[in-house]
Amino acid sequence: MRHDKKREAAALARLEACEQRYARLAEQNESLEDQLALLRMDQQSGGHIQRRLLPVHPRTFNGVRFDYWLVPSLYLSGDFLGYLRYSARYSAFYFADVSGHGASSAFVTVLLKYLFTRWVHTWDGKNPERLPADWLAALNRELQDTDIGKHATLFVGVIDHDTGTLHYSLGAQLPMPLLKVGDTLTRLAGEGMPVGLFPDAIYPQLSCMLPPDFVLWLCSDGVLECLPGETLDARLTELGQLLRESTTLEQLRDRLACVSAFVDLAQVQRTDEANGDGRQALPDDLTIMMVSGFGHAD
Repeated sequence: MRHDKKREAAALARLEACEQRYARLAEQNESLEDQLALLRMDQQSGGHIQRRLLPVHPRTFNGVRFDYWLVPSLYLSGDFLGYLRYSARYSAFYFADVSGHGASSAFVTVLLKYLFTRWVHTWDGKNPERLPADWLAALNRELQDTDIGKHATLFVGVIDHDTGTLHYSLGAQLPMPLLKVGDTLTRLAGEGMPVGLFPDAIYPQLSCMLPPDFVLWLCSDGVLECLPGETLDARLTELGQLLRESTTLEQLRDRLACVSAFVDLAQVQRTDEANGDGRQALPDDLTIMMVSGFGHAD
């Protein structure tokens, strides 16, 4: 009888200890859920602010139209872009993909916007062929000095509307910008090192003529992640085919949705709604920019 009571007391003690552990786990789980909810709210707020920093689109400067489609992998994006009208003769733009994605990469995109705007506004309007390469070199030093462990791939262009010339520079852009004229699709020439990775990097000064009916396509590497194909070359070929078949950004977006298991247009139809709610996270940030001209009305 005494042994039975001891076993019963021991069992009750174990049961009470288990209940206490379960209670502590429940409290910890509730605390974690509260912290995750706060983190999600912070990410959503950050994503909203980041989208507000993007330029209005579509936008036309001196007959050239700029438009884009940007969808973050979840809330915040490491992809970013911008364009500005400098004068009746010049407009400038950039297309960037910061390494990684999420909050740390999104912070760098804010820095990019500030530095690009400051650089263009302080430009004296001379030697447009030097501006893109000089800006990438300055940005490279800026990222090196911040010591935040982030680098970016970039394309920077200045359009001379009087001569129909694109002056540009690039840093490890992948996929390379593609120029479409009629049914012909051509990869822009040049190569450069990533920005923010190597000290004292030198970036190329490049130029090409733009026909009156040109279309310049720029895509982030997240687009390649959404395309079928086992190799990079196969995906680049698939991307080229989609671009040949598309005359507008909407057409390209629709065709991408047809061939990709990741892109659901019903859920990411608009950039300002692509905040991660109600959809599966993309493999990477997805951004497409279209520059076309010269015959658009401002």
